[in-house]
Amino acid sequence: MKLVRQDKAGFEFQLGVREKSVLCGVLEAYPVIPPSYHRLTRASDAPPAGADQALLTESMAAHKAESRRRLDGWLAEEKRFVRHGQGFRVRLSREELEWLLRVLNDVRVGSWLRLGCPDPETEVRPQPTRENVRYLALMEVAGHFEYVLLAALDGTDGVGWSGREE
Repeated sequence: MKLVRQDKAGFEFQLGVREKSVLCGVLEAYPVIPPSYHRLTRASDAPPAGADQALLTESMAAHKAESRRRLDGWLAEEKRFVRHGQGFRVRLSREELEWLLRVLNDVRVGSWLRLGCPDPETEVRPQPTRENVRYLALMEVAGHFEYVLLAALDGTDGVGWSGREE
């Protein structure tokens, strides 16, 4: 996926045939983070929130269902992906791009959660099983698409993202 044009109306990206298929496959996995994951507080000494927590979980479930409906409609749009050369072009408004980033982030973070929250700094490694191995691929590929979209948003094309001051 490559940014080919940006103007006031939005962003236009070029995707290969396989890239489009992979992107759609990643988006089809949404939502991955369970609504119950969201908590009113992460404090370990806090008492269970009861009705307030239930309301938050219900609200998150409704939000994810609405976002899933929006995603289904977005993917079903006949002119969403336009044939161009050997691949496709997709045009995104800024609002669509930011929404798509939230969807991809849900897939990436949800996959990370399902893999047991691996952390290279503490040497917690994912334990792939037949049941969760797809989440390793989803996590990495969703991260790739997020990188491309974020680079388009900040106009750097990812240059200078090494984490070091330049």
